[in-house]
Amino acid sequence: MSVSVTLEASTGRRLVLTHYAPGEECRPHRHDWAQVSLLLAGGYVEDSDEGRARADGPGLSAKPARFEHQNRFGDGGALILSLNLESIAPERYAVARPAAAGRDTLRRMSAGETGMAVLAGHLPGEPSSSLVAPGPWLQQAHDRLLAEPGMSVAALARSCGLHPVRFARLFREAFAQSPTAARQNRRAAHAVDRLVRSGAPLAEIAAAEGFADQAHLSRAIARATGWNPGRLRRLFIAA
Repeated sequence: MSVSVTLEASTGRRLVLTHYAPGEECRPHRHDWAQVSLLLAGGYVEDSDEGRARADGPGLSAKPARFEHQNRFGDGGALILSLNLESIAPERYAVARPAAAGRDTLRRMSAGETGMAVLAGHLPGEPSSSLVAPGPWLQQAHDRLLAEPGMSVAALARSCGLHPVRFARLFREAFAQSPTAARQNRRAAHAVDRLVRSGAPLAEIAAAEGFADQAHLSRAIARATGWNPGRLRRLFIAA
């Protein structure tokens, strides 16, 4: 079950941070307000009349009010920062993987800009580079990459009949991140899930999720979400 915390609110606008549990499904539904959302960690599959979109790793999405969709979240769950808008709204549905835009959003927020101001900057235009579904073989390689963390990228590339450099290039073109970054995102998502939904010590989470130590975990979480682990946990405890 999802858990949410409102970070900022003003007339006609609300900034909400939501964590979705691993494997959580949201049946067809609509939101009364329009949304511009930033996926911070984890991933999901979203189905609508526009087709199927897969998001894994940093990316932006936009939905007009009352847009019907359904979601299935990955085995790492998902952490999503959403700006809900009562009046100003995106003109159409869009999902994109602009990793640079995600990093810029977090950088600007850490520099003191409000999340509402930063995400509102993506209106009235749409996120660029709308998703194009990767070929079945590449999606299978992506899924295998995450399911078999002990397999090297080079070995995976060879199993696909490709040189590792070419495989990495095709992977980046399809998913807007390197194979290594995809694995880092999944590991961060698993750590975020444990942070939000358990009281486990940070050192225990770091060891369980394959981080070198607690400091390594802290750097990874801060880079992915914009909050250090302690602060992120406190946000949801207060929810």
